Amino acid sequence: MNHGTISTTARFKKTFTGAMVAGLLAGSPLLQAATSPLVTADQKALDSKAAQINSNWDYPALKAEVRAAYVAAYAIGKGTVSAEAQARLDNAVDELAFSAIQKAVNNDPWFPKVYWLNTPPHAWAGSSIPGGRYSFDNPDNIYRTIPIAGDGKYEITGKRYTPGPTDITFSLISNPNAQQTIAYLTGNDIVVNTDGSYTVTVDSQPANGRKNHIQSTSAAKQLFIRNNLGNWNTETPDALSVKRLDSVPWYVLPKSNLTIGSEAWGNLQESVVTYGVGALGVKTYVNALNTLANPSSSSTLGTLVTQASSFGHFRIADDEALVVTVNTGGAGYFVLPVTDAWSVTVDPVNHQSSLNNKQAVLNANGTYTFVVSPKDPGVFNWVDTVGQHEGTIMARWQNLPAQSPASGGPAIAAQLVKLNQLNALLPAGTRFVSAAERAAQIQARQAGFARRLQ
Repeated sequence: MNHGTISTTARFKKTFTGAMVAGLLAGSPLLQAATSPLVTADQKALDSKAAQINSNWDYPALKAEVRAAYVAAYAIGKGTVSAEAQARLDNAVDELAFSAIQKAVNNDPWFPKVYWLNTPPHAWAGSSIPGGRYSFDNPDNIYRTIPIAGDGKYEITGKRYTPGPTDITFSLISNPNAQQTIAYLTGNDIVVNTDGSYTVTVDSQPANGRKNHIQSTSAAKQLFIRNNLGNWNTETPDALSVKRLDSVPWYVLPKSNLTIGSEAWGNLQESVVTYGVGALGVKTYVNALNTLANPSSSSTLGTLVTQASSFGHFRIADDEALVVTVNTGGAGYFVLPVTDAWSVTVDPVNHQSSLNNKQAVLNANGTYTFVVSPKDPGVFNWVDTVGQHEGTIMARWQNLPAQSPASGGPAIAAQLVKLNQLNALLPAGTRFVSAAERAAQIQARQAGFARRLQ
């Protein structure tokens, strides 16, 4: 199954006129550059190596374990797996396996690189890269990793464009699967020079006056970097590179493909519990159907320690919708993405299957109302399930204020309604769209994603 394949600039040019592109992307520093900050030689080399290992390693026994864990989690909330959910199970397992390889392919702290992963299937430089999405991938998020040894010394060089990401976090973690945060820097912490450059240092010593420093421990394994793009058409992820400052011993060689494949096996084995039992079962399917849990924070199961999250699962008929009301609690960034029954986005580029606080429109009282449904209700804040009648949701609040504002929050509520009753439940002033306006929303979304691959 390959619903999410992206054909880079070809589709972008086919669906967007020059005038529309100019209007949406005027002033963007990225489109004035030769390539996206994500399109690096290291990225292409790591993608190529990961794809090669993926073609040689299949992990059939572990994939069977993942399927069993996913089905057991599903059974907690919905019983026997439906035909619709079953149709997407193999895709979810295959993408999880590829993500395990991606984590392993850039897991050598002696030879660190910056690697963008957890993406939909895409093609560039003549190569097709499989999808590596798992555990509630967020279409707004540029996820990048850097391997770290607790006793090593590292320097990460960054370049901030204008406008930069809506939210940024550098998290030092002890496990590439469960994560478990050791230390972190948020976008508010990072000091950026007037020319947009900045440096982050990572080692076992205290900062001692150094700006943008992360103190590591013997447990450190990886620096996990999130750049959340609120406006896909204008915001640009930071350019990042890394070097290890202490010398590599003469006898240390880069890891072989055999070693990488074996480490990927270990990642996939851990994922059975972390994502099957934990994220899907404990976090998601334990909740009542068509509800969303109160926002809470966690440092494990792949969540960001500084964010609040709400998990839930839904079952919606063609004539129904899930109306979701959100109080951001003053968060600088909020997103409501819809994923399939196995917590993987279906086709987030060609469908409006997520909306964040910069893409959506506010209610008069400062809250947001989203309509989640398989059929388009004509509401601006529609979150498309992409043909799925059941699925999962992980809402996120990031860059929260130290103290809750007078309006309270963060908070979320969901109500299942019939489409013919929808208008009576929507707040006054709800914005509706025509078919042409909806098409423009999707075209803008496609163009925004294409910027990441140019």
